[in-house]
Amino acid sequence: MKRIIKILLTAVVIVILALAGHLLYLNSLAPKQRFPDDTWLAGATDKTALIIVAHDDDMIGSSGTISMLCKNGWTIREMCFYQQRGLYAAKDSLKNPVRKKDLQRAAAIQGIKGISAVDFNFRYDMNAREAYMPAPYADFSKMFMIDSLSRYVAGYIEQYKPAVIFTLDDVMGGYGNPDHVLISRIVLDYCNAHKNDPGFSIKRIYQPVFPKDLAENVLGAMPVYQQAKKVYGTDGMPAPDVQIDISSSASLKKKAMQAYSTEQNSIRKIWPFYNWYPAWIYFNIFDRDFFRIISFEK
Repeated sequence: MKRIIKILLTAVVIVILALAGHLLYLNSLAPKQRFPDDTWLAGATDKTALIIVAHDDDMIGSSGTISMLCKNGWTIREMCFYQQRGLYAAKDSLKNPVRKKDLQRAAAIQGIKGISAVDFNFRYDMNAREAYMPAPYADFSKMFMIDSLSRYVAGYIEQYKPAVIFTLDDVMGGYGNPDHVLISRIVLDYCNAHKNDPGFSIKRIYQPVFPKDLAENVLGAMPVYQQAKKVYGTDGMPAPDVQIDISSSASLKKKAMQAYSTEQNSIRKIWPFYNWYPAWIYFNIFDRDFFRIISFEK
């Protein structure tokens, strides 16, 4: 009996040490840089926002902020696109019906008011096998139906007249996917073209980004990210302007991330081991969302 107890105690100690070591590893990945806390969203009187992205899960990393805003009375809607032959290969189109259901679940978890899931093949070449790989900005007009996409985006903005738009950064679209970059550039181009129009409602664009240390820690080993830095002529995503503490929405953030049943492999690459831990532990380490802000306030 004593031998069994000793073995059990040894096993418990090993597990505790392994867990402590892994948590130290996660802490080493977490960003060390600090940025000003965002106060603008909390003080806004027009609490309307749109999420405009290429793919349904593109804004999932900001689900802590989105959930917090929805709890605080914001009305937020999302537009994304589904290509009939999938995002990267023909077989992926089989996932689209599942992804649409997952998007609805994620939206309900966060409190998003409405979804516009647009079926539209916005690439000229739908057989590209590595469509996620970065491409020069100058090639976008040959790759994408930019005019048609621009009409979708403009119509959505003009229908709901938001004060804020959330979209990925227009430099490298997170890790480098040109679909991400394109949609963000279309949003920015629309705002710049119409910012002096009577009734233009958009005050700010919030683009989720990673601080440089976090980006290198979790994305640095990805070939697509390294290639993106070369193709887009940058050393990474734009630097954050603000940070938002999302620890109070940790549980909702994890649930929203888990809702994307077909995309867990991709999500876990960017938020490593998030599925291993309770939300209050993991998002106490990765406790902030970071945003670059583009302002149109006069």
